[in-house]
Amino acid sequence: MTTLQDTEDASETDLAKHDEDDYVEIKEQMYQDKLASLKRQLQQLQEGTLQEYQKRMKKLDQQYKERLRNADLFLQLETEQVERNYIKEKKAAVMKEFDDKKVELKENLIAELEEKKKMIENEKLTMELTGDSMEVKPIMTRKLRRRPNDPVPIPDKRRKPAPAQLNYLLTDEQIMEDLRTLNKLKSPKRPCMFGFL
Repeated sequence: MTTLQDTEDASETDLAKHDEDDYVEIKEQMYQDKLASLKRQLQQLQEGTLQEYQKRMKKLDQQYKERLRNADLFLQLETEQVERNYIKEKKAAVMKEFDDKKVELKENLIAELEEKKKMIENEKLTMELTGDSMEVKPIMTRKLRRRPNDPVPIPDKRRKPAPAQLNYLLTDEQIMEDLRTLNKLKSPKRPCMFGFL
């Protein structure tokens, strides 16, 4: 025979077993609900309709656009800097080339002038050795006044023109001395034979 105490123990055991079954069942139900929720979220994630996913995508998109704008600004600044440096370097190269050409031209001109100077000095030395004069002296013609009793001189048309350049071996002083001697020998009655006396 079962006693009251056994009945109470049995009912407590049943109750505990029943509570335990309820607990397992609730736990199983929670697990199934959580699993269903996760599957639903996974499905929404795959479809792209999950709210948290959309928020994060929106945030990522904003960050992407911001970084893209910053990169574009950086590229613009870098491009402007490179162009400024290019223009500066180009100007510097042009100036350097100009200065180099200027120096080269100056050196060439100096060398050319030195060469011409040497050639002129050599020609001068050669002329001094051969007795040629470098100076072209103009032909001196003197017109004497007419004396009242002298007839008008008739120009000699048969005379040949003087050469364009005469090389005198006598100095001006020697020529003048010769002219004075010729004037002394000339008689006053005879007309002058030389056009330059």
